[in-house]
Amino acid sequence: MPRTSAPIETHHENELGFRVWQQHGTGMMSHPHTHPDIEVNYLYDGGFSYLHGGAVVPVETDCFTVLWGGIPHQTVAPGIVGQGIWITLPLAWFLQWQLPNALGERLLAGEIVAGAPDPAERVALERWRGDVTSANPAQRRAMLLEMEARFHRLALASPRAPRSRQPRPGDCVAQLAGVTRFIAQHYREPITVQAIADDAGLHPKYLMRVFKKQCGTSVWAYLTRLRVSHAQRLLVTTDLKVLDVAMESGFLSLAPFYAAFAGHSRGLRPLDYRRQHQPAAKP
Repeated sequence: MPRTSAPIETHHENELGFRVWQQHGTGMMSHPHTHPDIEVNYLYDGGFSYLHGGAVVPVETDCFTVLWGGIPHQTVAPGIVGQGIWITLPLAWFLQWQLPNALGERLLAGEIVAGAPDPAERVALERWRGDVTSANPAQRRAMLLEMEARFHRLALASPRAPRSRQPRPGDCVAQLAGVTRFIAQHYREPITVQAIADDAGLHPKYLMRVFKKQCGTSVWAYLTRLRVSHAQRLLVTTDLKVLDVAMESGFLSLAPFYAAFAGHSRGLRPLDYRRQHQPAAKP
């Protein structure tokens, strides 16, 4: 997230990539970064602009603004002015909502989508910031249902076509936008670094070096994070067996799934994660 020059008040859930927090006094980002999550910005006041996949896009006050963090992005001068609510939502959760007007595909293609200005939205976002730390799974589930409904309304009100961005030769930021988009579209398949590099027209070693430098993580770690996020969502929202969850999430066997899951879920095994996050059954 952006580098800060003043304290940030943070509230977050122990989900992979799922956070809701208030942010203010934020400084400049020193370089583009990525994270494999859907990002929401809602400013109470002030404003800022992102350099997002090679285009400068303003983020305005009182607008529920959504982008995909997998596209390399960076704040431009003077950075974020003012304060507001930030949300990051795992991509796997978001894609399973199957939103209308191809909202998911548009975000993966590099579009930033914003709702109409609405100061009243601050009330709901502040409520989510409190709900995310609740010890009651049913309350957290209600929050996620409200989020899903809000994204549906955004999609219905925003039937714009995606903007096409063709990477220029040697433009590593634009190339990485294509790489992260390809991973997001195929992470549930048995893809390899070679296949990712081939799609981008890059040498695998060059891809791994540039990806690590720009994204702060390896290609494989980025891919694995998306797969574990998908598995977490299935464990909470379905009754699928653990083996089926692993296969549906892109893992070829249980051993690597258990290892990856524990590494991203604070050591929890999949069934323990399911029991901890599903609402308790009524007596």
